[in-house]
Amino acid sequence: MLAGLATGAARAQTTPEAAKPLVIPQAEGERQGKILGRALACGAERERVERVLRTGRARMLAAVGRALTEERYVLALDDAMRLETSLPAPSPGACEKALAAFERLETAP
Repeated sequence: MLAGLATGAARAQTTPEAAKPLVIPQAEGERQGKILGRALACGAERERVERVLRTGRARMLAAVGRALTEERYVLALDDAMRLETSLPAPSPGACEKALAAFERLETAP
C-alpha cells in the first residue's frame, strides 16, 4: 500500500501540471507593478515599459485566465505602478537596482 502511494506521488510530481509554479495574480501584479513603476520613475522609456506590460498580461492570461487577470492581476499592477510613480524619485543606487529588475522582467521567458 505504501509503495502505491509513493509511486502515485512520484508520478504526480513528474506531470506537466505539477511542474507549473503556483501563480497568485494579485501578488504577481503587485510585484511587477512595483518594478515597472520604479523603472518609469527612474527614466525607463515608456515604450519599453508598455511592451513589458503587454507581455506580462499575456503571460498572466495564459497562466490564470481572463477573469483572474482582469480582476486581480491588472488591479494590483495598476495600484502598485500608481504608488511607485507618485513617490519622490528614487536615489541613484535605488534606480540602478530598479532598472536591473526591470531588465530582468523584460527578458524573462
